[in-house]
Amino acid sequence: MSEKWIWLPDWASDLALWEDDLTDVEPSADHVFVPFSTMVEKSSDAYKIPGMSSAKTVVGWGMGALVLLKNVAKRPVGQKWILLSPFADFCDDESVWNEQNLVFMSRQIRTTVAPGVKAFAEQIAEDFGDWQDDWEKAALKMNPQVLSDGINYLVQNKVDSVVENSDDIQVVYGRMDQAVPPAQTLKLKDYLPKASFKERPKAGHWPPMLLL
Repeated sequence: MSEKWIWLPDWASDLALWEDDLTDVEPSADHVFVPFSTMVEKSSDAYKIPGMSSAKTVVGWGMGALVLLKNVAKRPVGQKWILLSPFADFCDDESVWNEQNLVFMSRQIRTTVAPGVKAFAEQIAEDFGDWQDDWEKAALKMNPQVLSDGINYLVQNKVDSVVENSDDIQVVYGRMDQAVPPAQTLKLKDYLPKASFKERPKAGHWPPMLLL
């Protein structure tokens, strides 16, 4: 029986867009890409997402990594986590965002999705390359309220205490990441004393570049 991998997306993202690339990380595994709407709905209890408790490896990208870290108390013993471009506080002083403009964006996106999606896309324009159009198209089709709830989650949640159960956690970040600067990710070293940190010198925010 093949091992199971669960993938949690970043804000407004559909990791299944890059399924062919991402599954190359472990071709023999059973890979499940959790929809953004499901992750937002279950963010307060991520282990109610089907398959989470039995997964051998869970990958969290950006917001998905934050959801994992906020649910660390329920992480099964021996489950490996791979955190891509994670952060302790999305609105810290290294971020391009602050709470005020995110709250405004959260309100705006409920009625007009495009400006919020474009604002985020501007931060990853160089990272996404040919895949940016696919990401934007998928994001623009998402439920506006779910997108708004996702932004509110980023504003309201942060890691502010040491995670004792940080064994088997690998943090991977790109030196060229404009959406989550490396300095922002490296602040997690204060909270994940047993985790390993790996920099990808030529990668930005795009998951296949971080993993392969």
